Amino acid sequence: MRLGLKGRLVVFVSAFIITFGVVLTALSVRAQNERLRHELEDRGKLLTTVIAANTTDALAMLEVRELRNIISEARDQENVLDAVAFDEEGRVLTDGTVVNPRRHMLISEAAFRHASGSKSLLVEFDADAMTVTKPLHLGGQVLGGVRLRYSLSGLAEDQASLARRTATVGAIFALLGVLAAALLAEAVTRPLNEVIQATRALSEGKPVPRLAVRTADEVGELAEAFNEMTRKLRDTTVSRDYLDRVLETMGECLVVTGPDGTITRVNSAVCNLSGVGEDELLGQNCRDLFRAPHGHVSLLDALGPDGSAQGLETELLARGGEAVPVMISVGAMEENVGRNRSYVVAAADISERLRHEQQKDEFVTMVHHEVRAPLTAVRGAIGLLEGGVAGELGERGQELVKIALRNSERMGRLVNDILASRKLDSGRMEFHFEKVEMMPLIEQAIDSTSAYAATHKVRFELQEGVPGAMVRVDPDRMMQVLTNVLSNAVRFSPIDDVVTVQASRSDRMLRVAVSDAGPGIPEDFRDHVFEAFARGEHEDWRHRSGTGLGMSISKGIIEELGGTITFETELGAGTTFLIDIPESV
Repeated sequence: MRLGLKGRLVVFVSAFIITFGVVLTALSVRAQNERLRHELEDRGKLLTTVIAANTTDALAMLEVRELRNIISEARDQENVLDAVAFDEEGRVLTDGTVVNPRRHMLISEAAFRHASGSKSLLVEFDADAMTVTKPLHLGGQVLGGVRLRYSLSGLAEDQASLARRTATVGAIFALLGVLAAALLAEAVTRPLNEVIQATRALSEGKPVPRLAVRTADEVGELAEAFNEMTRKLRDTTVSRDYLDRVLETMGECLVVTGPDGTITRVNSAVCNLSGVGEDELLGQNCRDLFRAPHGHVSLLDALGPDGSAQGLETELLARGGEAVPVMISVGAMEENVGRNRSYVVAAADISERLRHEQQKDEFVTMVHHEVRAPLTAVRGAIGLLEGGVAGELGERGQELVKIALRNSERMGRLVNDILASRKLDSGRMEFHFEKVEMMPLIEQAIDSTSAYAATHKVRFELQEGVPGAMVRVDPDRMMQVLTNVLSNAVRFSPIDDVVTVQASRSDRMLRVAVSDAGPGIPEDFRDHVFEAFARGEHEDWRHRSGTGLGMSISKGIIEELGGTITFETELGAGTTFLIDIPESV
């Protein structure tokens, strides 16, 4: 039979109390027996001494009758079994009876030797009696003595009675101890049982009552700790439920896998996109759900050293063989250091984005074939008209031809910018890097933009240079950036103003600064300067803005070349665009 904590506690405490009571009772009985024996011995010594004192004179005078009377009275005393008076030779003079059958008999050898050489009492014990011998001396002469024998039966009865009383008290004490042990066990185990019941309720998902903290001891601390644990667990459960609801309402797919890629959890978006139920997905490997990214054997193979990845494009394998394009990000989870990682895979359906990109590509292709080629022909025809092929035009006709030529050139720049912007977005713009000197590129850009500047009655001024400074760039793309920035400065410069260009070197970087004295960039537009098709809405900007793509293209190109483009501006004081590019040694 298996005892619980309460039973073991009762048995242990009861055994301890009973053992303690038995030992204490035994020691008490022993002490009481010793006390009774000493009391009997003291009474025997006292009575023997008194009788000896009364017989001294009679013994000295050998008054046998007197001795007999004294000894006879001694025999009548309580517990006295026998009494004799003996002479100096240790022979019995009288035993207190008239017949006196032991007259002249020798007392024990030990008693005689003691009486011959000592005046003290001699006490001897045997199984049933105690014998006390008192020698008598007079003037240094041994007269003899008296010898009394006392019964020990009364002592035995007293000891037995005492043992019974002590045993009774011990039994009562033991019963009280067992009761106290039971009460103690109940006091200790009741809070523990409450904790056990609460723990079971917690494991079964039932409501858990708050435990009462009745004491300030370890059990009370346990109850407080359990209450705190349930509170935190309740908060965690609420947070987990909230998180579950958030995950289930996410539009993106969420997949949790083990270290080997085994799927352990999915949200409803995964099931909806794949057409496969959650029960069927759980336990599969993620390679059965996601196609391996390009250049890798599996999704997990594409992860970095820290177990994460961002922006991986691959396909989700749906039911029926359909492959859905998705953008994937992966994060690693490691609860304890040294344990195998788990992974969280977030996948977004990019089918719509790819469709839009395809439409953009189709639009760009259409612009290239259906607009650019006819536009080139139109510009050529207008140029011929301007050259007088159709005869001399009147003043009004020449003005209209110039307007048409200017607008066709603007349309040409717009088409070129659209093509360049799309190439940057799709990563299809080609770059041919070579090591070139920076200053000739700046000077060529100024020369190629000077005619455009002249139409706006603006001129360039190169104030500083870095002769001999080399850069590793695509010269054509670098020229495109420089001419875009210079043209932009011209558009926003006042008539008859100067656009300054400075080149400097700092910390192995070359900087080209292009400054105008225009109106400056409004504060609400500064965050949009490098966005595609960004055009200011302020009155002073509307007639100055270009296609809205030039600065976006410049930023994309310069970053591909390893540089940066920023600006500094002040309303009413102008703007300076700063192009930084690493110097090549």
